[in-house]
Amino acid sequence: MHFKLKKSSLWEKRIFCGCLTGIAVFALIIILCSWHIYNQTNPFLYDSIESIPYNDVAMVLGTSQTEHRIPNDYFSYRIEAAVSLYKKGKVKYLLVSGAAKPKANYDEIADMRIALRKRGIPDKAILSDKDGHRTLDSIIRAKELLGLKKFTIVSQESHNARAQYIAQYYGLDTVAFNAMTPDLFISRYGVELREKMAKIKMLLDLYILKTRPVISGKTGLQIPAVCIDEKVILNPWK
Repeated sequence: MHFKLKKSSLWEKRIFCGCLTGIAVFALIIILCSWHIYNQTNPFLYDSIESIPYNDVAMVLGTSQTEHRIPNDYFSYRIEAAVSLYKKGKVKYLLVSGAAKPKANYDEIADMRIALRKRGIPDKAILSDKDGHRTLDSIIRAKELLGLKKFTIVSQESHNARAQYIAQYYGLDTVAFNAMTPDLFISRYGVELREKMAKIKMLLDLYILKTRPVISGKTGLQIPAVCIDEKVILNPWK
């Protein structure tokens, strides 16, 4: 006895195959993007504090201090890395760059400053940029608004690769110091997946969308003259 496939079954098969193809193509895009970014940035990512070159300023990229009211190890490890750089004499200043949302009672900058003070970092060595809402914003603001052309980036390795790529795209002379990556399976791989998606978005921002942050002014930013060029550009996109 022979049975003929119903038309609906044929369409379901085609849809299923199409979905599998789409997933495979998207996975390949993710792999290729990650490979390209690491290939370009890996020589500038450092795990060893002894071998990383000296810079006046280290930019510590912001993240939340807690996740669902639980201490966030990504935050803690970035603070530890920044403190190590300072105490080992690898930098003079720590520029904490992140998001501050007073209405939502959310302030990465205040949290980082407090954490650094608790670890013995003096106030005069802590610089702040409360408008680093995205990694792209933090890097561009460091260059265009603050005049920084040479500095050290501090975050976890996967995030550092993205930040370093942006810095290289804009012609900055930067290196990155890899903070420890938390070893919690669910948390780590969730963050890694988001980071891979962020890398794709970054490439779109740089090469297709030409995304730039809106700089409203220099409020709250203080950078020692030794760290900047003679000419600091304010509101370069007005």
